[in-house]
Amino acid sequence: MDLKTFCRSLPKIELHAHLTGSLSDATVLRLLHAKRQEGVVDLPDSAEVVLKRGHNRTLKECFEVFRILHCLTDNLVALRTITRDVIREFVEDNVQYLELRTTPKVIIGKMTKEQYIETVLDVIGEEMKANITIRLLLSVDRARGVDDAWDTLRVTKQYMSQEKYKNLICGLDISGNPNVGDLCDYIPVLEAARKDGLKLAVHVAEVLNEKETLHVLKSGLVSRVGHGSYIHHKCGGTHEMVNLVKNFSIPIEICISSNIKSGTVKSISDHHFQHWWKEGHPVIICTDDKGVFNTSLSEEFQMCAETFKLTHDDLCELCLCAVDSTFLPRNERDELRKTMQQKLQHLRKNLGNS
Repeated sequence: MDLKTFCRSLPKIELHAHLTGSLSDATVLRLLHAKRQEGVVDLPDSAEVVLKRGHNRTLKECFEVFRILHCLTDNLVALRTITRDVIREFVEDNVQYLELRTTPKVIIGKMTKEQYIETVLDVIGEEMKANITIRLLLSVDRARGVDDAWDTLRVTKQYMSQEKYKNLICGLDISGNPNVGDLCDYIPVLEAARKDGLKLAVHVAEVLNEKETLHVLKSGLVSRVGHGSYIHHKCGGTHEMVNLVKNFSIPIEICISSNIKSGTVKSISDHHFQHWWKEGHPVIICTDDKGVFNTSLSEEFQMCAETFKLTHDDLCELCLCAVDSTFLPRNERDELRKTMQQKLQHLRKNLGNS
C-alpha cells in the first residue's frame, strides 16, 4: 500500500477545521454560479479564476478566497449547504470524529446569531447519521472586541442548556486576525467560559508576540493551542513558553499547509511539529481551512510522513493519540478510542495481507 493510499485509509480525527474556510472549491463555484444567476453577487469576474487555481493560489489569492466565501455565505440557505458539504467531505476523507468551529454571523435582515447557530447545529444532527461524530466549537473573533465575545458566550450557554443541542457544543474557539486586538483582554471571558464547563481552543503564537503568549499560557485556561508557531524555543519562542505548554499538558493543533501558505513557517522542513513530536508532546494533525489552502487531512498526514520520515506505526499513533485531545467527556472518548483501535487494527491487518 503506497503512502497516499495509506493516509486516505487511516481513520482520522480533525480538531481544527473552520467551517467557511473548509468549503471545497467545487461547492464555492456552485454557490458562485447560483448567486450570479440571481444577479445579486458583488464579486469580480476574476473570482472564478482564483478559485480554479487550487494549489497554485498565492497568499494574496488565499485571502481573496476568504472574501469570496464571506460574500457567498450571507444567508441561511447557503449556510445549510456549506455545513452539509463540509461534513460530507470530511466523511469522504475517512474522518471519524470532527470538531467543527465557526463564528456566528449577524447579517441584518438575513440572520441572527441564534439562527446561524441553530442552522449549523441542525445540519450537524442530521449528518451524524453518516458514520461520523461531530461536535461544534463556537468561535470568538478577537477582531470583533470583548463585548461581542461576551455575547457569543451568552448564546453558547443558551444552546448548551437546550436538550436538543446541549451535547453538540463542546467548547469555544478563540481566533481571528492575530495582529488585531490583545488576547489578554479576553481572559475574563475565558475564565467565565471555563466555569461554565467549556473547553477552550485558543489560537496563540500564530505570530511572534511573547507578552500575549506568556500571559495566555500562564492563565492555565487553554485546553488546546491552535497553531503555536512561535512557542517552541527552536522556532522563535522561549524555554518558558515550552515549559508552560508541557506543565499544563496542552496539546498543539498542527496545520502545516496553512502555516506555510500564510507565511508563519518558512517551509515544511522548518515546521515546529518536528520538535514537539520528538519530545513526545501531544500534537494533532489538522487542516485549518482545507478549502482555502486546497488540502485535505489525508494530504496533511502524507506531507508530515514524507517530510519527517514517519512510519505507518507513527501515523497510527498520531490518529489514536488525537482521541485524548478531543473535547469529549471521558465515556465518549473511551468509545471513540475503541472505534479507532478497531479500525486501525483492521487497517494493519489489511496492510499485512497486501
